[in-house]
Amino acid sequence: MHEGIEQYIMEVVPSSECEAKGVDSFVALGDEGYEHSVAEEVEAPVVLDDGKEGYVDFDLSQYIGGGVVEPTLGMEFTSEDDARNFYNAYAKQMGFSIRVNSYYRSKKDNSIISREFCCSKEGFRRERYAKKDSGEDAKRRRARALTREGCKALMTVRRRDCGRWYVAKLEKNHNHELVTPAMRHFLRSHKQEFAPEKSCSNSFSSPGLSLDAPVDVLTDCSSFGKMEFAVQSNVNYIGRGRLSTFGIDAQSLLGFFKIMQASDPAFYYAIQVDEEERLSSVFWVDTRSRIAYNCFSDVVAFDTTYQVNQYKMPFATFTGVNHHKHSVLFGCALLADETESTFSWLFTTWLEAMSGRQPGLIITDYDPAISRAVQQVFPQSSHRYCKWHIISKMPKELGHVYSVTPRTFQVEFDRCINKSETPDAFESTWQMLLDKYNLRGNDWLQSLYIDRKLWVPVYMRDTFFAGMYAAQRSGSVNSLFDGYVNSGTTLQDFAEQYEKALDERYEKEAKAEFETFYTKPVLKTPLPVEKQGADIYTRNMFTIFQDEVFESLLFAVKLSAEDGGTSTYEVSRFDEEHKTYFVAFNIAEQLASCSCKMFEFEGILCRHVLAVFKATNVFTLPQCYILKRWTRNAKEEVMLDLLPCVELQANSQKGRNLQYNILYQEAIKCAEEGMASDQIFKVALNALREARVKIVGAKRNAMKSMPQN
Repeated sequence: MHEGIEQYIMEVVPSSECEAKGVDSFVALGDEGYEHSVAEEVEAPVVLDDGKEGYVDFDLSQYIGGGVVEPTLGMEFTSEDDARNFYNAYAKQMGFSIRVNSYYRSKKDNSIISREFCCSKEGFRRERYAKKDSGEDAKRRRARALTREGCKALMTVRRRDCGRWYVAKLEKNHNHELVTPAMRHFLRSHKQEFAPEKSCSNSFSSPGLSLDAPVDVLTDCSSFGKMEFAVQSNVNYIGRGRLSTFGIDAQSLLGFFKIMQASDPAFYYAIQVDEEERLSSVFWVDTRSRIAYNCFSDVVAFDTTYQVNQYKMPFATFTGVNHHKHSVLFGCALLADETESTFSWLFTTWLEAMSGRQPGLIITDYDPAISRAVQQVFPQSSHRYCKWHIISKMPKELGHVYSVTPRTFQVEFDRCINKSETPDAFESTWQMLLDKYNLRGNDWLQSLYIDRKLWVPVYMRDTFFAGMYAAQRSGSVNSLFDGYVNSGTTLQDFAEQYEKALDERYEKEAKAEFETFYTKPVLKTPLPVEKQGADIYTRNMFTIFQDEVFESLLFAVKLSAEDGGTSTYEVSRFDEEHKTYFVAFNIAEQLASCSCKMFEFEGILCRHVLAVFKATNVFTLPQCYILKRWTRNAKEEVMLDLLPCVELQANSQKGRNLQYNILYQEAIKCAEEGMASDQIFKVALNALREARVKIVGAKRNAMKSMPQN
């Protein structure tokens, strides 16, 4: 037997003189907070003993889980704090949080002689707390998520007469998912160990497919901020004098790209030069953005409203939304100008980086140059205009009218655009506005009217926007870099600010993943459809769906017509009978359509259809109404759709780029999952090595079978 194991056995076998004498009294610790029944939160880092008597100090590699010794019955510790720190360190490596659950006291001196450390998901929320989240109170505020699931995992330690503590009871199995390494710092007993300033944006990844893959930025996460750029006259703006001196600083910018590419092999950048071979425009996108686009390419917003440096060089972004309804970046560019040729170059370059996968819908500013470039490069995509951009141009385009009666005109214009429920209502209100404010001669308004079906809400309810259609910029995902990039951004600052903006976004996504996978929402109704939504949607999307389910209970349903297999229902609130919605439902095919068009517009079924479902005894969502881009496994699901596209483009450069992206993602997934423990690391490493051997063998066989010239 290994010498270390023999020593380990000798240490943990109880001796007669140190045997615990028995338990005198038991104290169960009650709840101290609304959400957790936590008696003592373990927030201190693990403390290791320096060779103290009774501490197990030898090689136990076969007992290691992620670098921490796994607990075993009889294991000894020099103190209660050592036992707690050890179990907390073990919990961190495994992916769960702990708390102190109960203890025993001695009748002799009232000292604690036994402690139970349990998984923070032990037990269930007490009834008195559950009642706070029901009834009328649930209407006023969102119930806090459930963090208790009745988990039995625990470690109980008892004190021997000699003062040492030993593991007397142990349960390692959990009844819930353990979190990935990327989400450990959200666990309550490990929060204080996390230092945000030491965390890279690249360190955050998601469970499942792990598409937001960890990619180290050299050896220092703050390397962008420490980059040494060539200084030009002590002030190094990205472009002084627009095009003319941008080329002077080209080496500095390219240095930023090379650092990115050194740490991220799939980092992509392209440059455009002017007639004098000077750098005029640049585009770049990292691997995570390219991967995210593969999953959420259905809706893309192109924004050029950011102005970098005092000479207003446009900083253009391609953005979208992920399955948590958070903004996600698909690429960036610094542009020399805003001409059609520059936009065409940018769109063509971006499309090449995205393996030729055209967006389902692209939302842009109302600009003729952009529109022509979109038609040229994205012929397969739908094109719509951003309403916020249009409204923001009103003071400039309407001049005198806007300055004389700004408030009155704004209110009436908003009512015309956002409150018109039918095309006829919009048409009549629009004509009234033109006459009232004498605007029939305004060319800008006339062009807007011609393109009304591309930006007015009443004409676009059948278009899926994924929540990116907003009346205000604050509600738009286009504000990705707000607060980070502005008119005074220097080249040195730009790289650091770019990193910080992405840091915040990836941290936000990691937190949303944690809440989705590690906590459970409080249900408001006993309806099966609500429970179904809680199981399939991400937390943010379930919150929206839950509101629709709850509100559906307030609607009355009346059958108004039947045509073959389709029935039409009138749906209205009990307190708003004058407001009626119409739902057409084919019960045999499980297909429904509501006049509000919420599902078509947002991808979440509305309260009106849900009310009809309940009235017709349809208690769960038909599969066609579960939009997978909103589900917790959205990233994993979407990857399956890429395979046909890869096969069609296998012999093209675009196809090879797409193949590389998919293989890269799968490799990252193996790396992320393989970090769970040393044992799993070995399994992952062996599997990857075996896969590489098979790939190399297949490659050699393919080369041998090729015809010789």
